[in-house]
Amino acid sequence: MKVLLITQWYKPIKGAVKRMARIADHLAEKGHEVTVLTGFPSKPTGILPPQYRWKLWAKETDGKVKILRTYEFPAPNRGILKRLLNYFSFMVSASIASLVLPKHEVVIVSSPSFFAGLPGILASTIYKSKFFFDVRDLWPDSAVDMGMAKQGSWTIKIMEYFEKLYYRKATKITTATPAIRDHIISEGVPENKVELLLNSTDTNFFKPEKVNRRKYHFSDDDFIACYTGSMSAIQDLDTLIKAAFKLKKYPKIKFLFVGEGEEKEKLIYQAKKLRLINCVFLPQQEPAQVVKLINLSDIGLVPILNTKVFQEAMPSKSSEYFACGKPVIASVKGALKEIIEKEKIGSIYAGGDETGAAQAILKLFQKRRELKNMGRKARDVALKKFSDQVFFRTLDKILEIARV
Repeated sequence: MKVLLITQWYKPIKGAVKRMARIADHLAEKGHEVTVLTGFPSKPTGILPPQYRWKLWAKETDGKVKILRTYEFPAPNRGILKRLLNYFSFMVSASIASLVLPKHEVVIVSSPSFFAGLPGILASTIYKSKFFFDVRDLWPDSAVDMGMAKQGSWTIKIMEYFEKLYYRKATKITTATPAIRDHIISEGVPENKVELLLNSTDTNFFKPEKVNRRKYHFSDDDFIACYTGSMSAIQDLDTLIKAAFKLKKYPKIKFLFVGEGEEKEKLIYQAKKLRLINCVFLPQQEPAQVVKLINLSDIGLVPILNTKVFQEAMPSKSSEYFACGKPVIASVKGALKEIIEKEKIGSIYAGGDETGAAQAILKLFQKRRELKNMGRKARDVALKKFSDQVFFRTLDKILEIARV
C-alpha cells in the first residue's frame, strides 16, 4: 500500500515523535511505500537548522521512508500567539502539499498538532483514501487546561467543529490511552470505530544495563531519581524542584533532569535560588545516552499537570523506565496508575503536591533493597504491555481494514 503519514513533528525532533516514527518505520519495513508529510524541525527552541532557512519545502529520505517537509512559522514552545501561528502555518502548507502529492491508499494523521487533521481530510477526500486519525492528546480540552483558550470562546468552538469533523470522516480512530478512547466514545462516536493503541518502547534498545556512575559524576551510593524528556508546562516539574528542596537533608538523594523545553531556564533558576545542590540538569541527549542515564538511576519520575486531561495520560517515558527495569514515581490517574499499583512497580502522588512527591521518593529511598525486585517486575510489564511487538501486532490488525 501507499501510505501518507501526516504529523507536524517528526525526526530529528525528540520526544513525542517516537510514536509516528515507529509507525512509519514499521510500515516501510513491511514493504509499504511510506511518505511522511511534516514540518521543519524547529520544536522546542523555535530555531530552524541552517539547511531549512529561507525554504518553503524540503525532500528527504530516512531509510525506506520518504519525507516531505513544508513550511511552518518557527516558534519556541511558549507563548500562545506564536504557537498558534506555528500550528496554522503548517496546516496551510501541508494542505497545499496534500493537493499535489501522488495518490495514497491510506492517510494516517497524528494529533497533536490538532490542525494537522485538515490536510489529512483533504488528501483522503480527493484521492478517496482510508483516513486514520491517531489521537495522543485530547483537543480542544488540552488547550483549555493549558490556558491557551477559554471554554466557550470562538477558538474552542472552531476546534470543536474540527474535532467532530475528524471523528466523522475517520475510517478508524486510534488512541494512546483508555481514557481518550472512553472520552471519544462518550461524544457519540461508535465504539467499534475507536481502537486502543498504547504507546510502545523498543525493549531491545531500552533494557537493563550496568553503567559506571562515576563517569557521570555520581557516586555508587547515591539514590538517583531521573526525569527524561520535554520540560514543558504540562510536566509539572516545578513540583519536583519543591520536592527536592524538602529532601535537602538527605544528601544522597539526587534529582537528574535530562532534556529541553520552555520551562527549563525557569527550573534551573528556581533550583539555584533554593541552593539545591541535589538537582542536576543535562541537555537533550541522543537515545543511547538516555538509556545509560535511565540505567544509572534508581527510579524514574513521571510528573504531570494536575488536570483531568493530562492526569489520565500514559507518557511514553514511563514505558522506557519500565523497560530499563526501573520503578516509577508518578502523579497520574487512570490506566497508568492502575498498572503501577497493581503490579507494585512504583508509587503515586497527587499532581502538584510537593510533599507527596517528596514522601514517595523518600519511601523508595528507605526501601532500596526492594528496588531490584520491583525493577524485574517493571521490565516484565514493559514486555507484556508496552513492547513494540505488541504495538505492531495491534497496528497491523487495525490497518487490515484498508485492504478491504
